Amino acid sequence: MSAVRFKGAKGARSIAWAALTIGVVGLGIGLLLAPRDTLAACVASLLGWAGIPLGALALGLALAPVSGSVRDQLWPWTLVASRAMPALAALVLPGLLGAGFIYEWMHQYNDGFRGLWLWWPSFVVRGLLYVGLWWALARWLLPTTLHNPAGAGLGLIAVVLSVSLAAFDWAQSMAPHFASSIFGLIWLGRLMLSGIATCILLSLIAGTSRPGVLRGLLSAAALAWIYLHFMQYLIVWYGNLPEEVRWYEIRAREWPLLTWLVALQSLVFIATWWPFSARRVPLAILAGGTLLLGLAEGAWLSMASLSGLNALASGLAMLAAAAAGGGLIALLVLPRRST
Repeated sequence: MSAVRFKGAKGARSIAWAALTIGVVGLGIGLLLAPRDTLAACVASLLGWAGIPLGALALGLALAPVSGSVRDQLWPWTLVASRAMPALAALVLPGLLGAGFIYEWMHQYNDGFRGLWLWWPSFVVRGLLYVGLWWALARWLLPTTLHNPAGAGLGLIAVVLSVSLAAFDWAQSMAPHFASSIFGLIWLGRLMLSGIATCILLSLIAGTSRPGVLRGLLSAAALAWIYLHFMQYLIVWYGNLPEEVRWYEIRAREWPLLTWLVALQSLVFIATWWPFSARRVPLAILAGGTLLLGLAEGAWLSMASLSGLNALASGLAMLAAAAAGGGLIALLVLPRRST
């Protein structure tokens, strides 16, 4: 499927260009006035928006070996959404180049393998390799997976492993004393949730004939997301380790609004229980809300680990980063002409 076919494509692209322009200008001002807050917001935006192309890639690889209505309705749209993968190369650069402002380990000495892993050039190279791998999988492997289920399985393994490493590098390491073996899976759960929501929106725009089936997939993805978060919280609560407990305490005490926004994803899951959510408009609202809540979770996973951020500066920087990232991704996904 070469393009998203809907009449408002031209107007949507104009809005995307405006969002990208305003966002880039805002980030430029933010880098001059509050570089730490702005760079942290860039990482948070990356974590939130990456679900559109990267989650769609993972979804497409997972759907390729199976058959049924869900694959027929969503797999073609994973190709469309994954076209935005080049945007991740632009979104990841601020965090990589400005790592010294936001990562505490950048200013600590480590030797051996730990020293090599936490060496800034190594950090940059790994980040670029992650994005390059995802781009290559989306560009060359995903379109062939309907006839290559073995390749789809291997590609999915590569995505899971690389996403876990990227989550540790970009988000968990902002709190260097916090450790969670499933942190990468938590971000993967968000990516899948956002990727599914994106493909559902595109399918609804194209006039899908069975939205009820898509509602079931969104519900299942939200349940998996809740389970992963609960398992991490349960392990931290049971272990009662000071650093892990403090990670949650900071978010509950200093970032309560952000924490409540992340928790709203649970209400999306509950809303899918009711028959009205199988209708086009309610389902589109739930899917669109899931995408926006992904931005809140990106900030919750990363920015909330940093101390000394200015609430106003970081909030404005997050709006600018979200506008720039969303505008760039939309321009890559939307067709150039209305059809």
